Amino acid sequence: MLPGGAGTARGLRDSPLGRIAILVAILVAAVLVAKSCGKTDPALSKEEAIVVAKAAIDYQPECVFVRLIKRGFQSRETWAVSLSKPSGPDTSLVNVVQVDGDTGEVIEIRQGTQALIRC
Repeated sequence: MLPGGAGTARGLRDSPLGRIAILVAILVAAVLVAKSCGKTDPALSKEEAIVVAKAAIDYQPECVFVRLIKRGFQSRETWAVSLSKPSGPDTSLVNVVQVDGDTGEVIEIRQGTQALIRC
């Protein structure tokens, strides 16, 4: 026999009901974390982001590619809108306009040229 009755009392984690309660608590915590961190629908639609991006450049693009990206430590949703048009026989003028998915603000415009893009 153990001194002082040690080992005779069962803790919460040792009882089946206690284990179920702990599992439920972990699952509830996981759902709450997923809900708070997993926002995937920006306030600004894809089409609205294209309109904002086109207004930020000074030419009419022939090709438009859009993708939703997570940016920064808190994963702000940002639309990356690639706009391009031919600028020579083998090159395209390309701008990538990053638009905030919640406010519609233009965050950044990157300009450059690359091999001709076929839409």
